[in-house]
Amino acid sequence: MNSSFYSVSLFSPWQIAVTVILSVLVAALAGLIVYLAYLLHKRGVHKMHTEQLQLQRSELMRKLDAMRSGARLDELPQTETYDANVGAESSATAVSEEEAEESAELEAEAEEFAEDETEEPADVEINEAGKAVRYNRSFIARITQADKDLKARYSELKNCLMCYKGVKSRVSWKKEVFHIGRKSLAAFVVRGKTLCLLLATDASLFEGTKYKVADVSGGKEKSLSCMFRITSDRKCAQAKELIDIVAAGFGVVKQADYKVADYTLPYKSTRVLVKNRLIKVLGNITGAEIDDATAAAKGIAYNRSFAAKIIQSDDALKVCYSKVKNHIMSYKGISEADTWKRETFRFGREVAAAFIIRGKTLCLCLATDPARYDGTKYKVEDLSKRNKKTNTPLLYRVKGERRITYAMQLIDATFAGLGIEKSENHEYVDYAVPFTATETLVRHGLIKITERHLPKFGNEEKADEPTERESAQL
Repeated sequence: MNSSFYSVSLFSPWQIAVTVILSVLVAALAGLIVYLAYLLHKRGVHKMHTEQLQLQRSELMRKLDAMRSGARLDELPQTETYDANVGAESSATAVSEEEAEESAELEAEAEEFAEDETEEPADVEINEAGKAVRYNRSFIARITQADKDLKARYSELKNCLMCYKGVKSRVSWKKEVFHIGRKSLAAFVVRGKTLCLLLATDASLFEGTKYKVADVSGGKEKSLSCMFRITSDRKCAQAKELIDIVAAGFGVVKQADYKVADYTLPYKSTRVLVKNRLIKVLGNITGAEIDDATAAAKGIAYNRSFAAKIIQSDDALKVCYSKVKNHIMSYKGISEADTWKRETFRFGREVAAAFIIRGKTLCLCLATDPARYDGTKYKVEDLSKRNKKTNTPLLYRVKGERRITYAMQLIDATFAGLGIEKSENHEYVDYAVPFTATETLVRHGLIKITERHLPKFGNEEKADEPTERESAQL
């Protein structure tokens, strides 16, 4: 009886088959539901981060547009949405590689626009086809195309820095920095055809000495505020002494077994350096720049007066000039006078304000102490650090509507301190003079023709295409 009971099956074979099939289908359906839920979640996260990335792009583009019109990065307001998005952690699976690369490129471009405005502009030259081209040369390109004297001094001074224990070098687009750990010791930049040494020390320590240094503390590299121009072998020897002084302050010693290396780079043509991405080709060339490049190809240079620079400036600079000048002239007792390099505004015998042009930027100089505006929204510069006899030590770069408003506020504060009253019946005058050709301004004596002493990059030698080894070294 017992054996017959266990031999009886509870389910028939077809019932077992149906049960198995249903179980598989239920498991597959459950897996599909989980997978669809995962896809929906991933899509939601991707959409959220994409919106964050779009907000970052929009904010970066707004900043870039504002900086192109003259504003500075530190003056631009930050929106709460953008600040929150920048601080949020993004998932690597949520943002595509193309979107991430585009965002990085925008951030890099924003950093480039935020660089020190006093740095040397790009070079405009006539290429082999006879067309004007704007070149932005890297530090390596400038060293490569420099003359033999500059290369020899560069190699000698670099050996002087590298012989100290723990010193390492890092080359960026504009400079070569020498650091010990995380602290910057010195740096090289090239301005025109002059090698300049930046040192991590206070320039005021060398006042009254044989070392003719300049204070560049207003630049981006705050720690490297002492600049020394190396224009001769005697200056090169003095630069080595300055390096030793600064190194002693850092407490570093020289290596006993240091071997001198040859850091001179062989000359390469502009065409080769462009191919190796050490020179960038830019656009937006003005008529005056084309004239300068054409003159440089002939071995001459144009020395423009302040009036000529205003006449041949772009519309944005002329608008700034006209608005700020009208604000100055709206005060009682103000008289104006032009010199070759500037336009001054006097109250009686005292100089109250002045205009100068640096590169493509209109600069307002005022007879007040720049230290009054330390830590404020007014990003002023102190001209007395370079010229203690100046009667207008405050310099403010006027670019864009925001800076025009700030310039007017600085004028009001300065003139109030000088006891100058505002006129009630001032009529607005348009000081934006129409563009005039260079030849006409030369005939009128507003531009002088001089011999050109600047380096002629790319025209000194004919270089062959680089080998793979040379390209790697560059």
